Amino acid sequence: MTLEIASVLTILVIAVFFFVTEKIRMDVVALAVLSILAVTRLVSPEVALGGFSNPAVITVWAMFILSAGLSAAGIDDLIGRQILKVSGKSETGLILAIMLTTGFLSAFMSNIGVAALMLPVVIELARKTRTSPAQLLMPMAFASLLGGLTTLIGTPPNLVASNALEEAGREPFSLFEFAPIGVPALIMGTLFMAFIGRRLLPRDLPERFKEEWQEDEFTFAYSIEDQNLRLQVTDDSPFVGATLEQTRLGPLLGFHVNAIDRNGTLISNLDGNTVLHKDDRLIVQGKVADFEAFRKWQAFELANGTEIAELLSYKKLVLISASIKPGSNLEGLTVSESDFRSRFEGLLLSIRDDDGVKRSNLGEHRFKGGDRLQIEIKKESLEEFSDSGQFEDIEFIAEESLGDIFTDADALLEMSIPAESHLTGLHLRETGLADDLNLRVVAIGRKPESLIFPGGEEKLLEGDKLLIHGNRKSIALIRGLQSLVIENAEDISTPAFMTEQDHCEVTLSPQSSLSGKTLKQINFRNRYGLQVESIWRRDRSYRSYLRNMTLEFGDALLLSGPKERIDELDDDKDFLLLTRSHREAGKAPSAKNAMIAGAIMIGVVAAILTGFLSVAIASVVGATLMILVRCLSIEDAYRSIDWKAVFLIACMIPLGAAMNDTGAASWLAKGVAAAAKPFGPWGLLIGLYIMTSLATTIVPTAALIVIMATMGIDASAEFGIDPKWVVLAIAMSASASFISPISHPSNVLVMGPGGYRFVDYMKVGILLVIVIMATVLPMIWFLS
Repeated sequence: MTLEIASVLTILVIAVFFFVTEKIRMDVVALAVLSILAVTRLVSPEVALGGFSNPAVITVWAMFILSAGLSAAGIDDLIGRQILKVSGKSETGLILAIMLTTGFLSAFMSNIGVAALMLPVVIELARKTRTSPAQLLMPMAFASLLGGLTTLIGTPPNLVASNALEEAGREPFSLFEFAPIGVPALIMGTLFMAFIGRRLLPRDLPERFKEEWQEDEFTFAYSIEDQNLRLQVTDDSPFVGATLEQTRLGPLLGFHVNAIDRNGTLISNLDGNTVLHKDDRLIVQGKVADFEAFRKWQAFELANGTEIAELLSYKKLVLISASIKPGSNLEGLTVSESDFRSRFEGLLLSIRDDDGVKRSNLGEHRFKGGDRLQIEIKKESLEEFSDSGQFEDIEFIAEESLGDIFTDADALLEMSIPAESHLTGLHLRETGLADDLNLRVVAIGRKPESLIFPGGEEKLLEGDKLLIHGNRKSIALIRGLQSLVIENAEDISTPAFMTEQDHCEVTLSPQSSLSGKTLKQINFRNRYGLQVESIWRRDRSYRSYLRNMTLEFGDALLLSGPKERIDELDDDKDFLLLTRSHREAGKAPSAKNAMIAGAIMIGVVAAILTGFLSVAIASVVGATLMILVRCLSIEDAYRSIDWKAVFLIACMIPLGAAMNDTGAASWLAKGVAAAAKPFGPWGLLIGLYIMTSLATTIVPTAALIVIMATMGIDASAEFGIDPKWVVLAIAMSASASFISPISHPSNVLVMGPGGYRFVDYMKVGILLVIVIMATVLPMIWFLS
């Protein structure tokens, strides 16, 4: 083994490690691989950057735009009507029609684009035929993957595999060269799901729907544990004149305010700026037990103003000021990112920078050299703080300056929370004390030893007493919540106050910018004018304290609000509107646009088949025409591209080149060939297929294809067989990602709407992988 081979293999092993552990985003890992290959001169600069101009990469992003153009043209409604005509209402007929239609579309569109297009169609078909969505959605997702096996442009791994052949000096695949193997795989997979696989899927209607169908619609289920309550704002309540946002009913109690009864008039069009009046009756949804427990909270004021410093000194805490030292490794980090409280065992009171003094929302402040901090800190931690090398000009705060830190509005509180409170067992960061009440927990009184400056991961236990630094506004807020009066809750039924509202179910679209953000960060209610009633995730419904939940791809959200605001979701690129409780004639899809988009796609295929244009050029021309004829805007075109996939492929292509040029691929191939030699060419084919199939559950398929195809081409030479068939088998195996929801975005997309569990994918997926392997390998052997 040469030094160059060892270097390339080391880079490969490190990249696979980070792909598997996901400690770093996969596209960033790929960029790092490209950079290292270029810096170490394992590839030339031209080869390192050549991936971005590679025809396979260009075809991938162009196909995303073509798929988006077809979807935007409104073909989904036309598809839904035709499927229902052909299949009737039997489950077997529906699955056959849905999978074959999805597979056909996926042959010419991106897998995830087809899955996103078909998701609302399938949900609507489930509603009309009174079939559980779980019986139809997973077959649809799997069909979007199977359809990609039938053509060169059906899925990015096919394009990458073809490129690997071309880079090795072989003839690349033609457009339909996959079809003789891919089409039988699609047919066998469809038959398996229609007659066997569906019997392994959940048959019951997901719990988030009532098992009640009404003529042409079904009714959404509201909370089983939650109740409809009416809370009265009394004459002397601190909430008179306050906005709904200021009451913190949602963040602190998990309550959804659905309407306000004001002097007999129901007001249901609410947002965070709605002002409360005396004698308002808030009609809310929530848990009575949580409200009753909150009313037992006891907050005693121990000190206020400058008295706080004196009381803190008894707790062995001191007040200091310090500046961030220029060059400190804190520079560029936010307070939250630096984990300041745990790292330095100190509590930030304020930060003074060029913009002035900040006392609230400090967690979002980004440190820079020269920032002046005021800190409460343990006496015994002072020496370590000074020796950290991160600060300068450290000094104690003089007594005469205490008034600038602790005003008369500040207070030091002791708060007792009853054992039955919902806060018991929560991490401090989850309680909302800091974010929603602006309270900072200085210490937790707990036997046998109290905790000073507990971190956000500290769990609250039964019997804890909290020493809290806050202000009198926070106390007033607690008193205001406790002053609300529950009245005649039992006579409130959902239809009584929801007649002006619509309800819908949505999921995040593949291109959504909201994944990884909380409802609070999105400012959801004010931004969309809608209330999130529940979030369905991994076979579980979350109905309370949703504000701080991080949205994930695959979540299903139940929303309520004015019909016109839900209508706007049809055009929102962050969501896919699955279904709604009141259906009115919406915008009819444009038959003209659908015909134009279809004609463009047919033209692209014809240009490739006749050899008039290469695959890449035909795809770019088609994508450009989609924009020019206004099937979609240029902004939507950019948004439709999965840039993570594009960068991943473009950056991994140089790794394949490095494996070839240095001899690393040949070195690995000899090892594989030696292991497979006792079993002959058939053993090599099966071995590579199984290796790829297992690896695709943990390694991104585009990166995997680069590695396996490069190795497979060299290994095939050892047995004297055409490398085309080996590469084709590897591409087929990499695209047959059925075993887990995280194997492919199409699988994740249907997980929430279908109410699937991880084990559902394993039960069906493992058998389907075996069926596809038993179809693909004999066909390859027969045709070769």
